Amino acid sequence: MRFLPVILLTTAFVPFASVQAQEVTLSFANLSASNGAALSPIFVALTDGSTSAFTPGGTASAAITKLAETGSGSDLFNVFGSANGVQTAEVTASSNAFGPGIYLPGATGSITLDLDPNENKYLSFFSMVVPSNDRFIGGEIQLFNNQGQFIAGNTVIDGNAIWDAGAVKSQVAGAAFLTAGGTNTPISNGVITANDNFSVWSGQKTADGYNFTSLPGDNTPLLSITTSAVPEPSIAWLFTSALWMLAVVRGKTKKLTFLA
Repeated sequence: MRFLPVILLTTAFVPFASVQAQEVTLSFANLSASNGAALSPIFVALTDGSTSAFTPGGTASAAITKLAETGSGSDLFNVFGSANGVQTAEVTASSNAFGPGIYLPGATGSITLDLDPNENKYLSFFSMVVPSNDRFIGGEIQLFNNQGQFIAGNTVIDGNAIWDAGAVKSQVAGAAFLTAGGTNTPISNGVITANDNFSVWSGQKTADGYNFTSLPGDNTPLLSITTSAVPEPSIAWLFTSALWMLAVVRGKTKKLTFLA
């Protein structure tokens, strides 16, 4: 599933980069309310768009199943590989994190990469949504247009983008991020479906110590993804100089107007 970013005014300055490699910062924020859903470290793959890790209505691969049940994207590195300049990484939370970089409600994290407009045209992202047994989010965002110009923007992922991997039963026992314990119950012939119903885990105590009471819903903001270009020093200097010259011109204009 692909998401189109909301274009910011800053993109007006991006064409200076033309089709050359662009240093880009990818920023993530868990938008869940207090006592809401947490997110595992976010697996990202920067590709040309030719690789898809899952198909809604299809059977979850071993890599997606592992991500959806444990929060680990380690097997997704092999799915996307390194051919054609693909870049992969796991982005952990750097603020309000729990354990190994888990994004608690309000947590943020980011990564800066040098991207090729052709080989890294799209950002694929994946994360387990907890508490759950095998819920996850995953999608694709376009980072460069067909002319190779970077698209800066912000994309908000709502609860209606949560997937059920269909590998195990939704139950308290075995659910990740809960203190209840137990083991998962496998499902035969399960398929990936959209599912943002978290009522089975409502009120349960999480590993962070809070009770899960703010459940996600169809239109509940869950994850913010911001894509921004790191300006080249020469471009930043040119922009700053232009602002300074504009201030000088305005200053002279005001003075002439005053004298007149």
